[in-house]
Amino acid sequence: MTKTADNTTLQPETGPPRKRKPTGRLECQLGLMLGLAGLIGSRLGQLWIAFDVFSQFTLQFGVITLAFLIGLLMRRAKLLTAFLIIVLGLIGIGAWPHVASQAPLTFASAPAGANARDLKVATFNTLYVSGQADAVQAEILRIDADIITLLEMGPNKRRILEAVKDRYPHQADCYGIDYCNLVILSKFPIAESDAAALWDGPPYIRARLGPEAGNLTVFGVHTIRFPHSRAQYRQVVELSKLIERLPGRKLVMGDFNATPFSRIIEAVENRSNLVRLTNLPSWPSHAGLPQIAIDHIFVSPGIKATQSQQIGEPAGSDHYPVMLRIAVPLSP
Repeated sequence: MTKTADNTTLQPETGPPRKRKPTGRLECQLGLMLGLAGLIGSRLGQLWIAFDVFSQFTLQFGVITLAFLIGLLMRRAKLLTAFLIIVLGLIGIGAWPHVASQAPLTFASAPAGANARDLKVATFNTLYVSGQADAVQAEILRIDADIITLLEMGPNKRRILEAVKDRYPHQADCYGIDYCNLVILSKFPIAESDAAALWDGPPYIRARLGPEAGNLTVFGVHTIRFPHSRAQYRQVVELSKLIERLPGRKLVMGDFNATPFSRIIEAVENRSNLVRLTNLPSWPSHAGLPQIAIDHIFVSPGIKATQSQQIGEPAGSDHYPVMLRIAVPLSP
């Protein structure tokens, strides 16, 4: 109680206590809008290819959207809850390929009614500027794939080819072409090979194997990276035309700088008549928690996966190697 100058006593104000405005609501609303905008933007690439950049981060936008939606529903600690969910979500994305690689699933082998060759195949972007040639060589030997495509094999890594010849006597490279640092290593004979760099499509190397491997045609590919989505789309369209024209079964591997959610990968699958077998995040490797699936393996219909996808060790690269096993029919 308070007394006035004329000694009148004032009673304290009474009434219901004022409600405290929940903290973090506005921030969570803004975060939710950001996540939804990213998800919408990732789909707009179907209308305008420049928006396809957002598709590379579809998983991350999904985590952000879910985190802030749950944060809004919390009675207290809204922002803290959203932040923890985002951190755990990103850790989960990065841990997924490691967990999947610990015990890869084995599937039914060859297509019914046909003899097939079981092959372990792999692709590895070794990072052009990496100086860890010995580590790359050790990882190639540890993976021990029957066929492996190597990308960004800079000058300091060329000696690896001679060092692994006992394991991989059949090799194709494009070192004679400017801006082409791609290699195919094979345990099976290579009947013919070619490569290209400065054309409408992406740099590629191609090798056709003999009947021991079902006359399989193997491509190693490295597209331009986002945000150059227009040029990237033009590259994969031209590559798809080339692949579709070639007869026989194909194995296409490499760094496509695009995730399974992108219009880029959709174009490769649809225009080349290929089946994608990979979706594990493989980049970046630096924190040990890769976030984006940009290294892929595609096969022709009729080639089946016999073991699920795995990642290897980065060996100084910013990419993880990606590998799996396939069954290639030996009959025509």
